[in-house]
Amino acid sequence: MTRDEMSTVGQELARRYVDTFNDRDLDAWMALFVEDAVVYDPFVPEPSRGRNAIRNVEMAVLRAFPDMRWRLLRPAVGGGGRVAVEIAVSAVNDGPLHMPAGALPATRRPISFETGTFWLLASDGLITEERSYFDATGVATQLGIGP
Repeated sequence: MTRDEMSTVGQELARRYVDTFNDRDLDAWMALFVEDAVVYDPFVPEPSRGRNAIRNVEMAVLRAFPDMRWRLLRPAVGGGGRVAVEIAVSAVNDGPLHMPAGALPATRRPISFETGTFWLLASDGLITEERSYFDATGVATQLGIGP
């Protein structure tokens, strides 16, 4: 793929990623990943491996933050089978938050943060690996559970 083609693929992937999540179309969202994709998230101690594990994490997130919305901040940047995207996240914690030490009751507090998300893509344009980076301590503080 040329750099321009990769940029177009990255833009379209980022748009579908955000739109399908915001529409709560988890089937369409999961279809953006290869079957054995791996997702690294600051709030999850171990990587989520495979579509089923990734879906389970997202379902838990949506139970804890049923109104969560994502918004693209800038155009995606891509090249060499890699795409980087910046996303703004906002939500209110209206459900139990499942943490490694156990479930925390809903805090009813709003959160907002920005994340940098990086994808490795298969030759068909599906996500094989996702790594997200954001201030997890800052989010915990917004929820009233951090330092």
